[in-house]
Amino acid sequence: MRRLPVVPRFPVVLAALALSALAVVPGAAAADEPPPHAYHRLDRVGAALAEDPLFVDPDLAQALGAPDRARLRAAVAGTAKRLGAPAYVVVMPNPSQSESQGRDDAFLFMLHDRSRRDGLYVMADSHGHLESEAFNVPRRGRSSLDDLDEEDEPGAATPADSERPFDGLADRIVRRLDRHAAAPSASPTMPRLYSTPDPFGQENTLRPDEPEITAPLLTGLLLAGPAGAAILYWLGLGVLALRRGGRPRSPSRQRAGRHAEARTRPSMHWLRRHGAKDLEGLRRLLTTAGGEQGRDYAVSAYDAAQILYDDAKDDESKAADLVGAIVLARQGRIALTRDVASPPSPCLVNPLHGGSVVRRRVRKLEKKHGGALPRPCPLCANCRDLDERQGLDERRLLQIPGPDGHRPHTLVPGVWRDTAWGAHGKTFLPRVMRYLGVD
Repeated sequence: MRRLPVVPRFPVVLAALALSALAVVPGAAAADEPPPHAYHRLDRVGAALAEDPLFVDPDLAQALGAPDRARLRAAVAGTAKRLGAPAYVVVMPNPSQSESQGRDDAFLFMLHDRSRRDGLYVMADSHGHLESEAFNVPRRGRSSLDDLDEEDEPGAATPADSERPFDGLADRIVRRLDRHAAAPSASPTMPRLYSTPDPFGQENTLRPDEPEITAPLLTGLLLAGPAGAAILYWLGLGVLALRRGGRPRSPSRQRAGRHAEARTRPSMHWLRRHGAKDLEGLRRLLTTAGGEQGRDYAVSAYDAAQILYDDAKDDESKAADLVGAIVLARQGRIALTRDVASPPSPCLVNPLHGGSVVRRRVRKLEKKHGGALPRPCPLCANCRDLDERQGLDERRLLQIPGPDGHRPHTLVPGVWRDTAWGAHGKTFLPRVMRYLGVD
């Protein structure tokens, strides 16, 4: 048996004791007010936007060349004129250690609050993901524009190729601006942020229902010391492993980014947040859109999605139902916007990819998951292209979270697997309604 490398314990214990002491020394914990530097980045971006409606962070200077920047400035000016409200574009990294904890929507809300300027804000991050928010803009609500990842949707939220996130970025931003500008006129409204990041510097602060331990220095040493020692111990092992030839994650996996991974292995928090956004988008669309052929489907889809969301949002064992709520809300939106009585079934590799554009055999997946995947299998444009290039494998399957970890959606029993997310015939909604006990 291979033996783990030995890490000197005495310095580790001393460091752990020091960390523990800091944890209990008065004033070492996060203060009630954020430090002066907490929102420096927001103020810097806000000041830059006051001079130029396009802000490109130096760290992402390679994302847009000079011709693309000139084109975007012209598009932003045109969009502002059509909207009758300012428009801004921000291109910058948004790491999880930032004031918005890596959430682009939260960053835009915080930027609006700090700058005190209403208007349309569009953001592109280091993964090529687009997010947009319209603050007091005289247009109808966005209808969850940011969650439309279908290849044929203008201004799609994610790049077509996660390995090359900046290919076509200017085109996607222009289409996103155009889509907002082309939305029907309406009274100016304020969007809603469904969940907010923890205050800067307080990401690990205990919540009120989790009482914080306050005790003398000795108690801190006894409780926090072992945990700190364990963390530093494993950090030491990692350093040694790297020195002995270990390698970090491959660049391709890093470039895939948190957004692509979130849709493949979503957390309950991710599913709750996007479920709420999609439901709100469909609700708004139902109050404004015509869609004679698609209205019946959209209304039924909204009812079913709302029931699923309310029942499953706090139950980790029902994560598949949260995915179902997202799928139904998006299908209802497609039924209305395209005015079709029966929208296409979602991509069966990952229903969160959006609607399917083709059906074909997926032989690599059929070997292990053929019973849960119809033949041929509905695929989105990205999965179709990937299958043509190198073939699809299990890594692309949606992984449903649960009490025992993630597992492929094809292995989760229930109405979603039985109906193949709507790919089996046209009885999807009635089956879901029966599952919910609704006539």
